[in-house]
Amino acid sequence: MEYPFDVQKLEKLMESSGISLLIANSRHNVRYLSNGYYYHFHTYSDRMRASRYIAFLGLPRNRLQESFFVGRKEEREPFRESHIWVPHFLEAIRGVQPSVEVLVTRIQQLGLDKGSIAIEFPYFPADGFQALASRLPWVTWVDATPLLNELRAIKRPEEQRIIREAYSKVAQSILRTFQQCRDGISTLEIEQILRKEMAQEGVSFLFALICAGPGFSRAPSPHIRWKQGEILHIDAGGEIGDYVADICRMGCLGKPSSKAEVLHAACLEVQNGVRSLVRPGVSCGELVSAGHRLASQYEFSSYARFVVHGIGMVPYEPPECTLQSTRPLEAGMVLSIETDFLHPGIGHVKIEDAVLVTDTGYEGLGDAGREFQIIR
Repeated sequence: MEYPFDVQKLEKLMESSGISLLIANSRHNVRYLSNGYYYHFHTYSDRMRASRYIAFLGLPRNRLQESFFVGRKEEREPFRESHIWVPHFLEAIRGVQPSVEVLVTRIQQLGLDKGSIAIEFPYFPADGFQALASRLPWVTWVDATPLLNELRAIKRPEEQRIIREAYSKVAQSILRTFQQCRDGISTLEIEQILRKEMAQEGVSFLFALICAGPGFSRAPSPHIRWKQGEILHIDAGGEIGDYVADICRMGCLGKPSSKAEVLHAACLEVQNGVRSLVRPGVSCGELVSAGHRLASQYEFSSYARFVVHGIGMVPYEPPECTLQSTRPLEAGMVLSIETDFLHPGIGHVKIEDAVLVTDTGYEGLGDAGREFQIIR
């Protein structure tokens, strides 16, 4: 049996946490553990009558052959046609409470109703947990979120392919959006163009933070307009199969001022300096320290901000990058690197990139358009 995750790593994580059963209940982790499956009917919304749709994917420790999936009756055929490795599909009527009832029965059948079970606390509905805890009073409940985050930290080749595609398409969507802008266009109109461009690329739109001119508001608005001679940044997120791409690019209507060009060049200098350090074995703390050091070398450094974070199915997932972090980088990790200068006279200048850590260094993801996009 070929699994879409590192089985040995999973078993080790479960053993070290004393967990007898791991239950994924968030959309992204259900997709991760099932190799991409999620009921298509609820792709964009899980609201349903007075409750919501929830799926459970359960993995007993050292007994993966007894793994199970709790879903709606209507998804049995989509589940089967997706050729998912999970051997047991369990039907539940729509809603949280019926799904929890099926889950309780399965836990009892497995003889795990007195063990330690991990569920995803941040994504588990309160009414569902109340029912779960009352029906299984001898279970010790722990949060599965840190374990699942760690399991996803190293991206498999297929995940790398999806992330690479997502970043490339988001970058191209941003560049085509810049080219359709004109003097006086509102930031809300810019967002609407970007939505269409992502849709044409098959990318699900997540957000657009758009900042025009010397102000710092990044919420798309019909009242904020991009004017000749002003800079603009588009910081946008999109996803393919729940894998997130987050990129920021800069543009200017006409020739940017010399100060704007200097700020943009500083962003790239910091970004490239940090990138040059990325390779297996370098600690996350070293990257953060280098970014802060590089961003502090300018006369305008009081306006600087620098961040590094892991990204994949969740923004800000492992590896955690802080000054104190001694965790070494490993091949297969993906990092988002951000440099900002919030200059009151110029505006919010920012470049955000992502890199995939490789065996020998790094690979830039979605690197198109890092230069100033000048719209004439």
